Amino acid sequence: MPSTIHLGDRSLTRTPSPTPSEYAELSNNGLVDWSKYKSWDYWKEGKRFLYLPLILLLVVLVILSLIFHTQIIHWLQPAADWMHDLTAGWLIPVAVLFVMSFPPLFGHEIVAVLCGVVWGVGPGFGIVALGTLLGEWGNYFAFKYLCQARAEKMEKSSIRYAALAKAIRDGGFIVVLVCRYSIIPGHLTTALFSTCGIGFLTFTLAAILSLPKQFSTVYMGVLLEQSSDGNTKLATAIVLVITILVTMFAMRYMRAKTAAAKEEIIYARRKARYVR
Repeated sequence: MPSTIHLGDRSLTRTPSPTPSEYAELSNNGLVDWSKYKSWDYWKEGKRFLYLPLILLLVVLVILSLIFHTQIIHWLQPAADWMHDLTAGWLIPVAVLFVMSFPPLFGHEIVAVLCGVVWGVGPGFGIVALGTLLGEWGNYFAFKYLCQARAEKMEKSSIRYAALAKAIRDGGFIVVLVCRYSIIPGHLTTALFSTCGIGFLTFTLAAILSLPKQFSTVYMGVLLEQSSDGNTKLATAIVLVITILVTMFAMRYMRAKTAAAKEEIIYARRKARYVR
């Protein structure tokens, strides 16, 4: 019940105080609550225990792909050369990129480097750009129409997710573009953008403007084909540094936006309790 303060013949009704869970959210401005994932009790609930082996397998595969990146490229190059010799072989990497655009799959960078190695910088970038856009569009509509109801339910039940969704909607194009240039895989953010209400044209424009990120990966393949090992390492280091800097900016930017949205959402919930 809201408390009432009497001042002479007037009375001021105070909005109910935040609940303990709301206090906890206000005191934690992180985008993700990592603390719950550290608890064994969290993983014992329902089917979460079954997800652990899959998560560990994905982590191992990602680490191995980073360590043996160049070896994987050389191992796959004969298959890429075979695709290059086919009449419409370029459609194969386009199809592979489309499939890989649906989480939790990964490997875009390897395909992009291979396109640079086999097709060169111009055609290779065209193939990667087409496959990336088609995949992101498919990902966008799949999550928009298959997961929208679940996302709306989460927005009502989770303050953290509601704040993130509001920050994305309020930020619009700038948020989408900044996140797509960060180290976060594009197909993961696409799933979030589509269910949070980002329009298709806004998303498409940001996706097109972020294609230089794919161009840099294709160009690494060109350098690798030219056996410019030193240049390849330099280009990789430059791209990595820029990506990390953009990611740090994106995380700080989204953290501030989410914190502000969280305060608005919690205040609205407190007002709603007063009305009831």
